[in-house]
Amino acid sequence: MLRLSWEQFEQLEQLALRRRAAGIGAVLAEVWPALTERLQGRWSAFVEAAVLQGRKHGLVDTADLARYAGLWCIWGPAFDSKPAFAWAAEILADPRRSSTLKLHQLLHRTREELRRAELAVAKPGAAAPGASGAPALDSAQFDAALAKVDARVATLAASRTVFPEATTTIAVKACDIGAIDLMIAEPDDLQEYRHTANGWHRTAVPRIESPALHWTHAPEPAVELAVTSRPLRAGMPARMNLIVETVAACDVKVHPEIVHVAASGRLTWKGRDAARLSLALYALPRRPEDTLAGIGALTVADAQTVDVSSCGLRDAGAPFGAVKVGLRVYPASQWMLEIGHAAWSPMLWPAVPEAPVADARCRLECDGAVVDSASWQRAWSSLRGLFRQGLDRLFNEWTRVLDGQATRLEVEASPLVGQAGLTWGWRRTSASTAGMRVEGALDLLAMSIDLRLSGEIVEGPARSRIRLLCKGRSELRTPISEIAGEGVEGQTLKSAVRNWRFPFSLEIEPLAAAEPATLGVAGVAVPVQGALTGECGLRARADGAGHQWFFALRVEPISIVVELVDPLLGARRQTRKICGAMTLVDWSAG
Repeated sequence: MLRLSWEQFEQLEQLALRRRAAGIGAVLAEVWPALTERLQGRWSAFVEAAVLQGRKHGLVDTADLARYAGLWCIWGPAFDSKPAFAWAAEILADPRRSSTLKLHQLLHRTREELRRAELAVAKPGAAAPGASGAPALDSAQFDAALAKVDARVATLAASRTVFPEATTTIAVKACDIGAIDLMIAEPDDLQEYRHTANGWHRTAVPRIESPALHWTHAPEPAVELAVTSRPLRAGMPARMNLIVETVAACDVKVHPEIVHVAASGRLTWKGRDAARLSLALYALPRRPEDTLAGIGALTVADAQTVDVSSCGLRDAGAPFGAVKVGLRVYPASQWMLEIGHAAWSPMLWPAVPEAPVADARCRLECDGAVVDSASWQRAWSSLRGLFRQGLDRLFNEWTRVLDGQATRLEVEASPLVGQAGLTWGWRRTSASTAGMRVEGALDLLAMSIDLRLSGEIVEGPARSRIRLLCKGRSELRTPISEIAGEGVEGQTLKSAVRNWRFPFSLEIEPLAAAEPATLGVAGVAVPVQGALTGECGLRARADGAGHQWFFALRVEPISIVVELVDPLLGARRQTRKICGAMTLVDWSAG
């Protein structure tokens, strides 16, 4: 394997460049014989300097280097660094112009300067051609010289190629975009749910200020737009209206070119068909899992792109540039969920068989159409059963502690009782953003409970009737209004949660016995340790797919302090543990 140092590599590159310069010099000597004769021994250095300068400007192809060196033959060495040729310096110094475009514009401007000189010479009393530094050739001679250079360079390249290419070089032709007008048109009939004094109604979605965009050059950075729309065959979609004006076109059947890429496929328009377009921006179709998602679930947007392109070549000025518009097309579907949860009848233990009770009503809609809400209905209908199972465990503990002495549990509970309505869906908030809008009206009893545990406690000869009581009430009545997680404090989904702690109290009533000993509440500051705690409302789902209703009820460790009074032994206190910490209910819906 041959290894070269950087110095050796640079030497080889310089050698290759000198060989190319020698070939270009031979070609130019045939086209410009008078200049060759005038420079004589300096001709090789002249061409080599021109080629080297062309490489600094990014020209690589031999034909391009020969054309650039030909401009030196017309305007003189290093003409682009002279004040009289500021136009050439501007073209060559612009980083937005490719090397091909730079050379094309240099040649085009040279042709214009020669024509201007022709007109000046044609005026009476004008200087003769070649005087005062004016080039001694006209535009026709310039074009003929360029054609001759191209032909000689092609012959030279073919003679040095082992496997000649079958393709022919295509002449550079101006082709560029002049201006683009773009406007996003939202569907006129979009509606969303709103809560009023008369209930929920569908009203028109408020529109945002979104003026048309007018570009005379490619925007930087790339434009990102957001819009809400409908899926295919689901109603009127949003549209992107485009007007593309061209400076010139290489072929009216090829450019300009517009490419629209979406999840549904790729569409392309070319030439005259791309001058005026109205692109349909379809959202992704609704998936079956969207029905099972939670409240305010972020449905997927379709990431689409629209590219507008041309050759990017023009006779003068910087090219328009490549245009790439990013689009996030969100589904315009609006969901609404209504919950009605009736109050419960009292519960009693020892339990008696209960007939199933339909105490919950759920209604789910999407854009005015009723959607299957069986999963919501089942979840809400299961709350009473889970609540009763939790209290079964509490009653079993109570029975175990009192040895089944006339134990009884009575409960009047109202968890999440009342009415609630919530709506959610994407809303366009600006030209480039859309946020998940959630609004609701909650009118619920978070938790209302009146719990009474009763039985008889026996300690030695003493017997007393004991009652452990817990009573409390917490409400969840609040409006919900947020967009993209932001809203008025106290009216967001995060604030739709209620916590409670209802402590137990104790009552002891001594019962008559054969011996005079009595059992009563000890005279201490806190006779009962323990409480019912919990929280309910709305919380984020574990999988991140929106929010869900939840209800949790727990019991803290319960212990009581009783006092046994004996006429002979006196009074003594005793701590009785009723039960440890337990989770009674852990329920969710959605």
